[in-house]
Amino acid sequence: MKLKAFNHITSIISLSIMVSSCGFQSYLPQPIEPAKVVAKLEQRANTDSDFQAYLIAQAFPADQLPISAWGENELTLSALFFHPDLNLARAQWRAAQAAQITAAQRPEIGIKGNADNHSQATDKSPWTYQFGIDIPVITAGKREARIAQAASLSEAARIEIAQAAWQVHSRVAKSLLAYQYALAQLATLNNEVDLRTSIVDMLVKRLDAGMASNIEVSNARIALQKTEQTYTTEAGRIDTLRAALANDAGLSLSKFKLLIIKPFGQTEPVTMDALQYEALLNRLDIRASLARYEAAEAKLRLEIAKQYPDMTFSPSKTLDQGDNIWSLGFSSLLTLINKNRGLIAEANSLREVQVAQFEALQAKVIGDLNQAKASYQSAIASRAKAQTLLENQQKRTEQTERQFNAGLADRLAFTTTLLENIIAKQSVLNTTYLTQVAKLNLEDVLQRPLDNRLTTPSDITSFNADSTSNKPTRTTSP
Repeated sequence: MKLKAFNHITSIISLSIMVSSCGFQSYLPQPIEPAKVVAKLEQRANTDSDFQAYLIAQAFPADQLPISAWGENELTLSALFFHPDLNLARAQWRAAQAAQITAAQRPEIGIKGNADNHSQATDKSPWTYQFGIDIPVITAGKREARIAQAASLSEAARIEIAQAAWQVHSRVAKSLLAYQYALAQLATLNNEVDLRTSIVDMLVKRLDAGMASNIEVSNARIALQKTEQTYTTEAGRIDTLRAALANDAGLSLSKFKLLIIKPFGQTEPVTMDALQYEALLNRLDIRASLARYEAAEAKLRLEIAKQYPDMTFSPSKTLDQGDNIWSLGFSSLLTLINKNRGLIAEANSLREVQVAQFEALQAKVIGDLNQAKASYQSAIASRAKAQTLLENQQKRTEQTERQFNAGLADRLAFTTTLLENIIAKQSVLNTTYLTQVAKLNLEDVLQRPLDNRLTTPSDITSFNADSTSNKPTRTTSP
């Protein structure tokens, strides 16, 4: 009889373990190996077949592949595919999605059993067997509140992928602009060095002939030395700017040096109408802040619901020395003392924090937008003035050239006029650069391009250089 009882209990335990172990997952270690990470980053190339597939998925013209010249749009697509910042944002979103699964799970049903042996001999079995189950019941909508909280946090994480994508694009645009400006500035400085060198040579000859003073020659040499120093400094910045652009595009420097880079596109001035309304409604961080507020709301609902205790029903059957006994028990944790006041107050305070953060964010956006608009409008006016001065200088240069060809002006006067023309071009170049910077800063405040110069990604939430399937997908992006 004892053996039979032991076998009965063993069977119940074995069955419980077998049922509960169905679908178990195994632990797979994934250690981080820094050397392999470095090698992976260095191997990323624009000729990668997965990247080509990604470009086609983004509606990039197939007849333009492989890309021969790289501009803002192409480098942005490269950054969206390769840059690790997006992989980080996607991983954080996947973690938030996993939290949604956890929040939606229902509580597990428990089982329990025991066997007792009676020492007093009777004409019946000396054994008492008991088997029961615990059925938890969630009350007051706690599960729904947890689901709502996890869903809101997941939405915030999804929006932050788009925000990370915008930041990646913004860095690419600003790095490309700085790199192209430095190259253009270097070219004009090279022309300026040549012209100032010619002027110094002509003044030296005039000094030898008694037609110029030492002061004129010294001033010309000082100006030449300053220009040469500026040229050397600007030339030294090229490698740094190239490395920054390669990093922002998600490519290794060795692969990036093989690319042909297109000039940064010049765009027409944009209107300022309705920019504040768009910024306050469409900025990604504002949308993410609203999602986090919804999560705080759900958290408060959850803590209020916890005032009402959950229940656990425990039906069981007992075989007591041949007598069958059925019972139904229940248990609950009563919240009569504190009624969850502390956690409710904490959740309510967290909601107030989210409200304050949202208002502070909107106030900051308004201030940043007003400054960006003023800076952009000022830059446009400065560029227009510089362009007018250049046009007037070009007219004087043409006039001096005609006089020089007619023998009415000497070579020094003509060369000096060419130098003035170069300086006027540098002024236009500088003000154009500042205008483009101001426009990019304005776009940063709006978190969207002010024109249609970029290809809009079809999906930035799932496809990247480290995806396991490497199959481009088309879904609605934030």
